[in-house]
Amino acid sequence: MHRDALTDFLRAPAAVPLPSGARPLYWLGRLRQWRGIDLSQGDSATPDWSALRMGVLEALAGTYALALYEDVWRGQRRRQIYDRDIALLIAMLVTLGWAHLAAHVLKCRFGSDVNHAGHPVPGGIAGMIVGVAGKGLNVPVVPCTIQKGAELLAEMIEVWDLDDSVFTPLAIQLANRHLSHCRQDSGQMLFDFDHPVEQAMPIELLMMLRLRGETSIPDVLSRHPALQHPAATLIEPHPPVLSARCRTFIDCVSRVLPACETLDAAIAIQVQLFTTS
Repeated sequence: MHRDALTDFLRAPAAVPLPSGARPLYWLGRLRQWRGIDLSQGDSATPDWSALRMGVLEALAGTYALALYEDVWRGQRRRQIYDRDIALLIAMLVTLGWAHLAAHVLKCRFGSDVNHAGHPVPGGIAGMIVGVAGKGLNVPVVPCTIQKGAELLAEMIEVWDLDDSVFTPLAIQLANRHLSHCRQDSGQMLFDFDHPVEQAMPIELLMMLRLRGETSIPDVLSRHPALQHPAATLIEPHPPVLSARCRTFIDCVSRVLPACETLDAAIAIQVQLFTTS
């Protein structure tokens, strides 16, 4: 279904509403991510990191285009719809070692110079990710609101870069919190990690470790149940590579929404940073 919808959009991007192509690409990207790290269906004991990376870029392109579309045609009041998804993607980008690309998305979506009038500021896990990433990537961001009962998230924004003696106990609490939020949303409760990718990979914690300059999981955290999946690690960074359908999608959307060219440029710069380093 998603593939057919995306194919229809790519054939005639000017005649098909953009969400009809962007949403399928987002979900196809999510599926590619999960298939990359789901080890229950094959003989491999290690994740397919290339598939994960391509899936992340597909999900990013779909969400980025959707957010631009909503801003242009439906106004600022719709922005909050995608804030949580984009925050989680920012954490994943940092985890994969794509700091420049993460900073670009962070600035475009949550930068302090963006017009945030008319919609709520990020809160909860999205607010924590935005707050930590803003400090770690040196991007001024909109002030975040952490709800009562989630004081740990507010505390992590302040201590993520402090000494291990301060950071580690709170990181363990954050890992415990991750496990408690790995559930499917219900009519009564919304959980932060209702998709198997984030359930397997505590990207909110992996992001902080990457920003702290870690290249592997510290021993004290490596034994925690939240970090037992083979994908719950800090892999060696590699440059982003777009799948064929993602490349075609970005080209098509850029003709309808020229602002989407900024994402393409940010990806290209991230690639260049790997080749020149």
